[in-house]
Amino acid sequence: MSATASRRRLPHLDARLVIGILLVVASVVGVIAVVAGANRTVAIYAASGPIAAGEPLTTERLSLVQVHEQDSVALYLSPQALPDGEVIATRPIGAGELIPVSALGAADASMSTVVVPISGTLPVEVTTGATVALWSSVPGEQPGSYTEPRVLVAEAQVIRVVEQDRMIATGEVELELRLPAHLVATVLGDVTNGARLHVIPVHSAPAAPVAGP
Repeated sequence: MSATASRRRLPHLDARLVIGILLVVASVVGVIAVVAGANRTVAIYAASGPIAAGEPLTTERLSLVQVHEQDSVALYLSPQALPDGEVIATRPIGAGELIPVSALGAADASMSTVVVPISGTLPVEVTTGATVALWSSVPGEQPGSYTEPRVLVAEAQVIRVVEQDRMIATGEVELELRLPAHLVATVLGDVTNGARLHVIPVHSAPAAPVAGP
């Protein structure tokens, strides 16, 4: 084979080699990009504890967690999307749950919160986020007597259960409740007058039995 023929083939061989190298480089770069994308995370807010519907979402109640970046992260609250004004949870949010943007709402001036002492043992269903009826029995005319219990608030939401040593010693706990603002004065009036307050979980009424023939 002549030197002239060899020189003519070299450019063809060099082109194939270059193309092969470029393909390998492109493949490596693609793999690196995929791995880097899979490992990319963003900061999203999660509830640091249970949050009841209607409770203000302050930064003290939130914690930042790192999640993998994907399209669905836009559905959750991030530091960049945190509203400037006061916002509340429009539904109960569990501890550790990511905060959905759809669960945020403007503060409702028609609702307020109040802490009340509850007599006796709480039903197991009474936890943060539960809806309860608040019953009251005020002191009667005779010392140590109480009037027949009455419904003070038909529906209130439990924001948190407060257990303190002084309350446990008397068999009581304190509940922070969210209820209609116009009922706060009535509730505080019964508390001041030494009423015994109880809460009952609100459940759906059972289906009526079918009457027999």
